[in-house]
Amino acid sequence: MIDKILEAEHFIIGTAGHIDHGKTALVKALTGVDADILVEEKRRGITIELGFIFMENSGYDRQIVFIDVPGHEKLIKTMVAGASSIDAALLVVAADEGIGLQTQEHFDILQLLGIQRGIIAVTKSDLVNKEHIQDLKAELRDFFKESFLGDAPIIPVSSVNGYGIDELKSALMMMGRSVEKRSDSGIFRMPVDRVFTIHGFGTVIAGTILSGEVRVGDKIEIFPEGISARVRNVQVHHKKTECSIIGRRTAINLPDIKKDKLRRGQCAGLPGSLTPTHRIDGKLRLLKSYGKELKNRVRLRFHTGTAEVICRVVLLDREKLYPGESAFVQFILEAPTIALPRDHFVTRAFSPLMTVGGGIILDSTPHKHKRLDSQTLEGLRRLGGNISETIEQMFIKSGFIPKTALELAIKIGERKDLVDNEIKKLSRADSLVKIASDKEEKYLYKKLFDDLTKKFVSIIENFFKKNPQRLLMPYVNLRSQLLRLTDVQTFKALIDDLCQRKLIYKKDSNIGLMGYAIKMKPREQELYDKVEEVFKEAGFAAPLEEEICGEFGLSPDLFKNIMNSLIDQGNLIRLSKKVIYYRESLESAQELVINYINKHMSITVAELRNELGLSRKYAQAILEYFDSIGITKREGNRHVMK
Repeated sequence: MIDKILEAEHFIIGTAGHIDHGKTALVKALTGVDADILVEEKRRGITIELGFIFMENSGYDRQIVFIDVPGHEKLIKTMVAGASSIDAALLVVAADEGIGLQTQEHFDILQLLGIQRGIIAVTKSDLVNKEHIQDLKAELRDFFKESFLGDAPIIPVSSVNGYGIDELKSALMMMGRSVEKRSDSGIFRMPVDRVFTIHGFGTVIAGTILSGEVRVGDKIEIFPEGISARVRNVQVHHKKTECSIIGRRTAINLPDIKKDKLRRGQCAGLPGSLTPTHRIDGKLRLLKSYGKELKNRVRLRFHTGTAEVICRVVLLDREKLYPGESAFVQFILEAPTIALPRDHFVTRAFSPLMTVGGGIILDSTPHKHKRLDSQTLEGLRRLGGNISETIEQMFIKSGFIPKTALELAIKIGERKDLVDNEIKKLSRADSLVKIASDKEEKYLYKKLFDDLTKKFVSIIENFFKKNPQRLLMPYVNLRSQLLRLTDVQTFKALIDDLCQRKLIYKKDSNIGLMGYAIKMKPREQELYDKVEEVFKEAGFAAPLEEEICGEFGLSPDLFKNIMNSLIDQGNLIRLSKKVIYYRESLESAQELVINYINKHMSITVAELRNELGLSRKYAQAILEYFDSIGITKREGNRHVMK
């Protein structure tokens, strides 16, 4: 029996309705369990905290779980936290009182959270006659028309005499069978709605798993604080289990974390999978019941998951938002929180406490936006579109930093295989460029890759403008500038692409532009020729640079430019920091070394020194250079053909 309970899919039902309309009593009538367990709840006769009750149903293939929420207007934030993860709503209306203020507000919140299923229970039906019940049913049908409760069953019940309870149970079970499986990104995420301690076990957090799974022994992270923890025990329906999965009410034992470091509003997740944010983009719908316009930068209470954060709302596409209208907005949060695109949110007035509106999160880690900017608004429209548009916009948002399918899946809370498929479609449409990687394939938006290519070429052109005597740009200089914009793999991809298109070329550790030629002034050309002639006549006994610079009376900068130009064009070759050879002299040395090795099998520095009549410094520089370019290789103190 225990195994069956642990394996059953959970069908989570949230109660909703006005205070004292009998929500908790109804849950007790359905389950036999009183959700109000606090002393204060017993004393005051109202629900203060969330109650989590499992309903036993032998022969039913799902596990029904009730989240009983408080109805008091001052406890709406607790209600929102409880309703954030439910599959369906059990809206409670007392027969003797009818629709109340919190009936309307709870109903609004359920709609804003995207709840699609529900049942209306008319409680305390034993207190009124049948005619009154029929009139109330008609009123409820009219009140909830054109909403997810428009065609919902309306079932009169009594928690006192049990009238209608069996019918309600049957309706709940029938609704449970029609609920589809939740979409699973495969990445563990569980908003925390309860924190408590158990003697002998320590701290426990509880919530509904929104995606992925958690196992005993797993390392998890508590966001937004970034607290690392190891899972000692996992419980489902008060029973220990090795693993719990998406959609299940789950308790996780974290004995190494003190209770005072944990709270409702945090989120447990796979380490590194979530990013704390102080800004959130979304589409906000202002409730008609709010009754007045919403001005830019007004202070609100922002609810998502189980968290509540104070914020200011920036209207991105208008100056004022009127009741019943929707707008693209950015929430500037006063404390960090955790969210993912496509999560729902609810906003409430800072004071007096009342629900303002809600909607869908479009971007959970946005930049600061310029208001009334068409490009920003188009980007947000795409984020709110289908998955293909969302993924394409995420690539655009990523700029010059390529992303893997897994990175995007984590970012938007979707399954990796779905993201993979959309990336393939975008690639076939030539919208993405594949970036080679040692691990997983990365992609960059094609237009941004083209923009980066232009910046790449521009950096080289600017280098030659500032260094007109140079024919080549040092690779390290180019790399350092490009890595301020992108990553190493993209930098390499740019070089390979431009070389293949014959726009640039590589020479040793330098980069050149195809078709570019050095343009020297007559005086510079004269000095260039003179310096080259000195090295040419010197043969194997190459002069020191400082000697030539002093002999011609040149400034260090001018001489450096001339030497770089001669080296770039290949007339001179730098063997080491102190040794530079004329190209033909080095070719002669190469021929001598090859002939010597062919005859004697190898050559040493001392032997080359004797053959050329040079100092050891030059002979060593020549052989080490030949080793570096792959002509020879060193074995002990001898050099052989490679």
